[in-house]
Amino acid sequence: MFHLFSKYKENQLVKNYTKVFSVDFLVRASNFLLLPVYLKFMTQEEFGLYTYIFAIISTFSLVLNFGLYIPQSKLYQDYEKEEDRGTLVYTLNIVLASFLIFILSIIYLTGLDYQIVKLLFKKQINYESYRFYVLLAIVMTVYSYMITNYFLTSQKIKLVQLYNLSRVFFVNIIVIVFLNLLTYDKVEVRLQFNYVTEFSLLLIFGIFYVRAMKPRFEADVARRSVKLAFPIMISALLGVVLNFSDRFFLEKYGDFRQLAVYNLGITISSVIPILFASFQSIWLPFFFREKNLYQNKEKTKKMIWKLSIFFCILSGIIFLVVYTAFYFNIISEEYNAILSILPIILITQISVSLTPLFSNYIVYFESTYLALYTGIPLAAASICVNLLLIPKYGIYGAALSALIINLSYLILYFFISRHLIKKNLTSTNTV
Repeated sequence: MFHLFSKYKENQLVKNYTKVFSVDFLVRASNFLLLPVYLKFMTQEEFGLYTYIFAIISTFSLVLNFGLYIPQSKLYQDYEKEEDRGTLVYTLNIVLASFLIFILSIIYLTGLDYQIVKLLFKKQINYESYRFYVLLAIVMTVYSYMITNYFLTSQKIKLVQLYNLSRVFFVNIIVIVFLNLLTYDKVEVRLQFNYVTEFSLLLIFGIFYVRAMKPRFEADVARRSVKLAFPIMISALLGVVLNFSDRFFLEKYGDFRQLAVYNLGITISSVIPILFASFQSIWLPFFFREKNLYQNKEKTKKMIWKLSIFFCILSGIIFLVVYTAFYFNIISEEYNAILSILPIILITQISVSLTPLFSNYIVYFESTYLALYTGIPLAAASICVNLLLIPKYGIYGAALSALIINLSYLILYFFISRHLIKKNLTSTNTV
């Protein structure tokens, strides 16, 4: 037993994840404990509207990242000199900034975002007041992910810990204080102080990111990065349909109260994918660095089993905590429908979290085009399943639809990864 403990204690992957997990657990626990506070300061309709806007920001930010976090994780491991790595990071950010400025300028100047809002909301909302903060939130979310991805890829774990702790501490305190003090639109208050605070912290921690850059643009690096990232960006675009259509149709056929219940379930269960996202960022450098395909396959297989067991246990704990919160009236009974859909949502989140462990192989073998072949049919299927279930069953239909689509995604990537591994092992043995 002591030998086993020592083995894991000296494992670099375990040490890194333990450091990040300890902070992430504290962050998620804090956000979870603060949920009753936010539910107290916001009506059910306000909470439903805010979480819907938050989902829109998160979803579209993944597209406007243009998939460039993938070459940052993948190509960083291909260079050994810090100067070359600095050039990579600089080149990636020049490409990202150019794309982002171009797209957001068109959206802002043409007022395209107003048309998007009309499409996404059946009821008129106060978007004119939200507009600046929504656009700021998209920029902030894109760069926050890039910076966090860089810190983890370069194994600057202490910076990840400090950045995440700063976010949870300052953002929550400032937002709660102003929700209490200000009497105007609570959705606007939360958007305003959440993302202005987040953006301020981003500027501070961005200094470390900028210092890592070597101000030299390499066209070859840019071309290779875009080639690797483009299919991921298209996949993320399809992911808008896959991961957002449940809430889109729920808003169309329901109301913000139903969205509030459904999004509360997603918010609570998001502990699982957020913890996995931290693990994934730490896992990827080790995954890409391992050139022995057989060893890589075996390590991934073991990790999938361990994470599956861990997430199942965690899901049970989450459900018990939520049940206890309702029992002691910590969460209002107007949200009690969540107890019926939470088990379904938790299984969905486990599926969402395990899928990247298989889809990592399309990046490993630089076959990211396969993301399109999987994304297009599943996006079409998602729309059909949502239209079939949500109008009739409401939040239960939305939860079941998300489960069906994400389980399909998991199974599909399982077979794709197995095919790629088998193909490359065969070719290696032949050579």
